[in-house]
Amino acid sequence: MDAYMQELTGDAKAILMLCGRFGKSDATGSAKPLSLGEYNRLAEWMVGRNIRPADLITDGKADFVPGPEVGIDAERIRGLLSRGATMALAVEKWTHNGIWIVCRSDELYPKRLKKHLKKQAPPILFGVGDIGLLSIGGLAVVGSRNVDNRGEAFTRAVAIACAGSKMPIVSGGARGVDQISMISALEAGGKVIGILSDGLNKAAVAGKYRSGIREKRLVLVSPFYPEARFNVGNAMGRNKHIYAFADFALVVSAQVEKGGTWAGAKEELKRPCGRPVFVRLDEGVPEGNRVLMQLGAMPFPQPPWDEDLSLILKKQQFTQKPRASAQKSLFGEPILPAAGAFVREPPAPFEEFPGVPATEEIRKVEAEEDSLQSIYDAVLPILLNAMTEWKSTKEIAEDLDVRKVQIDDWLNRAVKDGNVDKTNRPIRYRRKQHQSGTV
Repeated sequence: MDAYMQELTGDAKAILMLCGRFGKSDATGSAKPLSLGEYNRLAEWMVGRNIRPADLITDGKADFVPGPEVGIDAERIRGLLSRGATMALAVEKWTHNGIWIVCRSDELYPKRLKKHLKKQAPPILFGVGDIGLLSIGGLAVVGSRNVDNRGEAFTRAVAIACAGSKMPIVSGGARGVDQISMISALEAGGKVIGILSDGLNKAAVAGKYRSGIREKRLVLVSPFYPEARFNVGNAMGRNKHIYAFADFALVVSAQVEKGGTWAGAKEELKRPCGRPVFVRLDEGVPEGNRVLMQLGAMPFPQPPWDEDLSLILKKQQFTQKPRASAQKSLFGEPILPAAGAFVREPPAPFEEFPGVPATEEIRKVEAEEDSLQSIYDAVLPILLNAMTEWKSTKEIAEDLDVRKVQIDDWLNRAVKDGNVDKTNRPIRYRRKQHQSGTV
């Protein structure tokens, strides 16, 4: 354990103690780990004083603790930074399963995340497999957990074509389209980047991934605690990382205003420098695929793909009209972004140490993130959106693809808070009629 801990930089140790979760007790109390927004404010404070995270745990530098201007209690920070022994035990357990850890200040931290997500890039990234795969891009393949037979066959064909074109598959590891694309690509000899929202410690030793990891054709990463269990908040938050690691994205199946696939694609289409988003448009596709076209997505080229698939997608991208912005000019006409290069990002990555003060846009994102006091607050708009009419717990769980026991917890709280009405005999739920349900 001591040998491995020496491999973690001082900055990484400090960031882990500030933001990492090492057990159930971390979720409550004075030592609650910092949220992304809180860590960003602390990082900005450190940059402004020319100090690094490691300075917070260096002997003789105890004065390097922010004051009230950062909005984080100094005692809370001291409590988090006193978790060295707990962190060492957790790291030993994770590394025993082959899990590595990189933090936002490390040289090995994926530049794609900093470029694409800026201050939304997670402070900590956990992973297993060849970290070098995170820098080569690929095709993000996303879609429903309950994909139909036609969608499943299409997903397999795309994954096999990607393997033949030496273009990695990037996906989320969930049941359905995600796993079909990942496993199909691995079986065809391709490379895969999997971004998980839960259970990285179990996936790291799973038989279906073992050969891919051993052959350096698979890397699994997660911005969440390796022992985290599934929850909708993490799954929704994971979506933007899938797009960040890819060059293009394919939506195999999406339902209008429902589920993580829809939310992730819609978010990426709104991003000023977002990835090109393609959708499957063969017979019988869900209506969400067609609606995404209206929001700026492009039709995925139909098979057979007789040349390198990445070249086909580049050609398709540049034959399309520029993606329209949601913003309009003073004359009511849409403001169209200029046609850009294949990777439409600023040339230089976001640098944290040294760095520059956050922009107003970043401050707004941080403020919104800090206003979410719990996963429940993040999920509530999605929950209300699914309850425009009376539904049973089972129906709501199926609509959102969430375990019934989790839906029960959220519904009980929503009823108690006055956001949802409940009837008995039979038990049904519906959002309050004054609720807009807008996500």
